[in-house]
Order: sequence, then structure tokens, then C-alpha cells
Amino acid sequence: MYLTHGSSEDALSWIENSELNEEQRGQLNQFVSRFPSLTFAKGTTAFLDSVERENRVELPADLKSIITTLVLAGEFPEFQVDDYTHWTPRTDNPIPIWYASDWGYTNDQERRSFLQAGMFPVAQWADTGLSTLAINVTDNRDTRVFEFTGEDIVDDIQSNQTPDSSVFPAFNSYTEMLSHITELRLPDNTIIQAH
Repeated sequence: MYLTHGSSEDALSWIENSELNEEQRGQLNQFVSRFPSLTFAKGTTAFLDSVERENRVELPADLKSIITTLVLAGEFPEFQVDDYTHWTPRTDNPIPIWYASDWGYTNDQERRSFLQAGMFPVAQWADTGLSTLAINVTDNRDTRVFEFTGEDIVDDIQSNQTPDSSVFPAFNSYTEMLSHITELRLPDNTIIQAH
């Protein structure tokens, strides 16, 4: 069993009993309190092992601690954020961005190009793929979530620029990203807005 599911009360208990720091716990509590009627999910060791094995990466220890506390709601619905903590090229995008929580590379070509920039995707713009949210898998101390477009990384590589030239910090951590989620879209297209 790769995920453990529970109610908002269960999720708050997972957070309270976790080894996360106070700021991380507060951000996860904020996410849960915004969607109290949802079922939540946390990853198991088997989930982490499968993600690392299938994508041939090693996830940062801090992220593993977060994911085994709370990964997202239910069966990974698409989500929107109210804003990014830091400026990215998508900050002023007039089109609402629905992110699908993907947790992995789409194919080997994407893996090769993203890894040249040190990036592992945790979510991508569901309708277009023109925005990716990712974590750094080359620096275990870097807790930030980055935003970029895959095409820009490929262009950087082909023009002999450093592959991370088009990679922008978006959030200070995965928990901070979750605290910015304001809407969820379920597989049946039901939209749930934050309280």
C-alpha cells in the first residue's frame, strides 16, 4: 500500500506527531484547515521507494519527512495556488493554472533534460505542461520548490547556457506550496474552494 488515507482529523494528528519543524507543521495545518471535508493522504516508505526507483533519483531527506506526514489530498487532485512566494514568469499569468501532482518524469528525454538542471517534478500544468513545479535533487539542503517550463530548459541546453538559467524559486518549501493551495479539482471536475 503506497498511500495512507485519512480524514482531516487524522491528517492533523499525523502533522502533530511528525518530526517536522514548527513552521512546516503550521503550513500543513493551514492546508488541512482550508479543506476540512476532504480525505487526505500521506506517503509510505513503499511510495517513496517506488518514486525513487521508477525515476532513478534520490529524494531529499527533508522532503521524505514531509511526504510521510502529508503529501496531498485524497487521490492527488489538481490544484491552484493563490500566488507564488517568489516571482516567476508565471506570476502574472492571466490564465488559471491547474497543476496535476505528477511525482515523476513523463519520459526519459524529460528526465535527462530536467536532471541537467537538478530538477525532479512534483506537479505540472495539467492542460499545457507549460509550467512545472519541481524540487532540487542535487542539493539535499535546498528545500525550495522551483517553477519553470521544460521547453526553456531544453532551449538552454541546446544554446549551451547553464540548464538552470530558466529555473526560478517559487516557494521556500513543499509545505509552503501546500499552504498556498486555494482550489482543488477532483477527477470528476468537481471544484473545491478553500475555506
